[in-house]
Amino acid sequence: MKCVTVVYPNKEGAKFDFDYYMKKHIPMVAGLLDTKIDVQKGISSPMNASVAIVCTGRIWIDSVEQFQSLMQQHGAAILADIPRYTDIQPIIQIDEVLS
Repeated sequence: MKCVTVVYPNKEGAKFDFDYYMKKHIPMVAGLLDTKIDVQKGISSPMNASVAIVCTGRIWIDSVEQFQSLMQQHGAAILADIPRYTDIQPIIQIDEVLS
């Protein structure tokens, strides 16, 4: 199993609208990519005063090739929606899930 991990690092003064993200963006992306998406919200850090990661999304995919094909079709719409909920530049990587 593989997933695309999308991480939004915390930065001072950044905005992140979780209401929009959960009600609009995630359902749109899940529908366009026909997949499940897990979302985690950073709430505390035992080491620092603030969290390092505001939000993490995991998009479950069957293959890298399938994901790339779907992003060719729908990537522009997905990326165009990002400024509606955040001004944070996401970090995106493809992961192999080991457990």
